[in-house]
Amino acid sequence: MYWREVVASLYAWDLLDEGVEPILDVLERETRTNSTYLVALMHDEKRPLTDFYYPHNPRRKVYWTEDSRAYWIPTPDAYRNSRIKPRLTDNPELQGRDWLQELVVASRRRGMTVGAELSHTWIDKERAKGELADCIQQDIYGQPFGQQICFNNPDVRAYGIALYTDLAAHYDLDFIQTCVIGFHPARHNPWAGAGASEVQRLIGLTLGGCFCPRCQAAAEARGLDWGALVSRLRWIADGYNHYNHKQAFELNLLRNSDTTATALLAEIPELYAFIKFRVDSLTSFYQEIYEAVHAVRQGIDVRLNHFAQYPELMGLNLKGVAPFVDSVRSSDYAEQSGDPARMEAKRAYLHGIRRAIGVDKYFLSAISPRPKATPELVKQGILISAQCGADALTIGHYDGAWMNCLRAIKEGLDEAGIEIRRDAPVCGGGK
Repeated sequence: MYWREVVASLYAWDLLDEGVEPILDVLERETRTNSTYLVALMHDEKRPLTDFYYPHNPRRKVYWTEDSRAYWIPTPDAYRNSRIKPRLTDNPELQGRDWLQELVVASRRRGMTVGAELSHTWIDKERAKGELADCIQQDIYGQPFGQQICFNNPDVRAYGIALYTDLAAHYDLDFIQTCVIGFHPARHNPWAGAGASEVQRLIGLTLGGCFCPRCQAAAEARGLDWGALVSRLRWIADGYNHYNHKQAFELNLLRNSDTTATALLAEIPELYAFIKFRVDSLTSFYQEIYEAVHAVRQGIDVRLNHFAQYPELMGLNLKGVAPFVDSVRSSDYAEQSGDPARMEAKRAYLHGIRRAIGVDKYFLSAISPRPKATPELVKQGILISAQCGADALTIGHYDGAWMNCLRAIKEGLDEAGIEIRRDAPVCGGGK
């Protein structure tokens, strides 16, 4: 069997601390990596994410990331139609260098493909609470959802197009990838956690987003009766407050009944209309970006980093979005749980993606060499990825990976009989 790529993700501070050449040496030697990407717009989280301390960083034990900062040099003219601009790093160690360009140059010298990721959040919390507050999703009571952008906001759409076209036009990239967070699924829903039923997840959407004026305008432009829709969903949302006695009583009856999701949607067409509206909104957002990027540069890969367990609750219909992306990266990291039982859930997740995007779409499967992963689980993840029709492997992520699990990647490829070839056919191809 042939795969086209083994792809590794890197951060600007990885390049600062370990050096781009030593990192690429390790990745080529231990994992057969032939493709890299920089997380070029990174959200706020402690690194390494899944362990207390870095396993191989020579300069520090932990790194505290900034909130939604860009690690390339944006071209000002690319944002002439965008009210929103990327915010650059305030870290003196990282300032003054184009980290994306450094990775591009080093990767190209080795014959690697290279890309960039625009990660979960595109606007920092400070601006989201201030000058860009109108660009943030709102719940049914008009309260904002942190820094989660509204995909029906024209300024957000212009910003998304500007981010992609800036990178596509000014960097020698093979792909641009995003895992931007979609519509907020629910706020403070006590019944939407692990083990929640389909009905509980559906009614929880009434506590989600977005109900902002921009969404109202977009919904009414599509012919929806926004006032009636909000009124019906508000009744359900109010039931989460037990002081709203009648609503709370009816919601509790529903939660404890044997009502099915199908019956609920038939009973409350406004709920289905809200779900469909969110899906259509996000799909059209991806379509606008896809068309704008390919107008700037033919042949570049617009890639979706798919991470949600229940994407429909975030407004993502993978089958609907598939025509507007060139490839999909699965972001399932079951290996890092250390639980062998989780590997069959990985298999089902991969099958779900392949079913949605079709057999001809370029599909990359992630494996995680991070704690609590073991070499055995890493190898199993590679085999499952092959069995589920992946075309390439992607590593999540180098910075927190233990060396024994990195070595297991090459060993797993060998044991599964997988060769890495650029000209490999899509969806597996036999010898």
